[in-house]
Amino acid sequence: MVSPASTHGPREGSLAGTVANGYLVPMDFRRLPFLALMALASLAWQGCKREEVQVYQAPKDLPPSPPAVAETPAAGAPASARPTESQSPPWVTPEGWMAVPSTGGMRLASYAIQGTNGRTASVSVVPLGPEASGELDNVNRWLRELQLEPVTEAQIESLRQPVKIGSLDARMYELVSDQNILDGHFKSRTLVSMLAVEQATIFFKLMGEDALVAENKPKFIAWLKSVQVGSNDRSEPTAPAGGAGGPAMSGPVAPPPSTDLPQWTPPASWKATAGNGMRLASFVVPGDGGAVGDLSVVALGAQAGGVVANVTRWRRQLELPPVDETELSSSLKSLALAQGEKALLVELEGTAGHAGSNLLAAIVQRSDRTWFYKLTGPKALVTAERERFQKFVQSVTYP
Repeated sequence: MVSPASTHGPREGSLAGTVANGYLVPMDFRRLPFLALMALASLAWQGCKREEVQVYQAPKDLPPSPPAVAETPAAGAPASARPTESQSPPWVTPEGWMAVPSTGGMRLASYAIQGTNGRTASVSVVPLGPEASGELDNVNRWLRELQLEPVTEAQIESLRQPVKIGSLDARMYELVSDQNILDGHFKSRTLVSMLAVEQATIFFKLMGEDALVAENKPKFIAWLKSVQVGSNDRSEPTAPAGGAGGPAMSGPVAPPPSTDLPQWTPPASWKATAGNGMRLASFVVPGDGGAVGDLSVVALGAQAGGVVANVTRWRRQLELPPVDETELSSSLKSLALAQGEKALLVELEGTAGHAGSNLLAAIVQRSDRTWFYKLTGPKALVTAERERFQKFVQSVTYP
């Protein structure tokens, strides 16, 4: 399923630009003195290419929800290429979008959207090389992510929707899966637009559960329009007018991601790997007989959809029936942490169809974030790692 056809494509050359002082600037203005700084997007892209020469990282599975994001390269962007406080993102963030740190790959920004009943979506801003701007190749890649058939050059016009990235004309693509590919229960929807800049192509992408992405479409379009692209205007972007059905925007400027990695002491046998998607960190947990477990660390908003919604989502992934709040409360255990805090422990045993996969999770609800520590793997491995898992959670010191 795709969006209605649109005959309003971008003006020729209207997407060319560069990035300086935290603003996307059309190339017509790139020779002005105050735009002489190296483009942020070019830094990220060139930095990643340098990393790729030196670092080779085996691909790994991404978390089952939200779906994997295709534009994240294996090697991470250098710290100098990531936004800092003085390089605040040049756009207005819609209310309900929570900034999460871009610790993996080379994302310029990441946001998480939490819906009801375990529905999730993610937003990413990713710069790739200039060769990544090919329309047909990108659209067919996004179609493959949704398990849809590719299209031809002649068919692609029906997928285009006109949008504004700042003041520039651009195209948006809206694609929806035919099948329930998210946890076997939800269709997936993707909204994506791209901006060709000097030495890079920047992708703005919203993807996740079908209805949740559809609900956020007006916010996505308003977010694209809030992106600063203008010539000499160094003023901060202001939120589009709300009310009268307009999307709520939190402006004036999106703050940089504020969640730093905590300090912790993982077991010596666990192997740390790069975070990816919404993960802040990941560990490979070895077991007997070549068994392997996966440990993920995720931080969401203070409510993060609630304990019941998250446990229900995990149960669906293991093909277990949902439970109500009363049943859940009786099965939760408490783990004492430092400074009087506590974690809620959840342990689930998968069905035979999941080859005995088990899940052990700790939920730490704090004033600014809810932290999720989740270990999945064969039953024997998860059982053997239970004590080490709990000690790891107890070792965490939050920033």
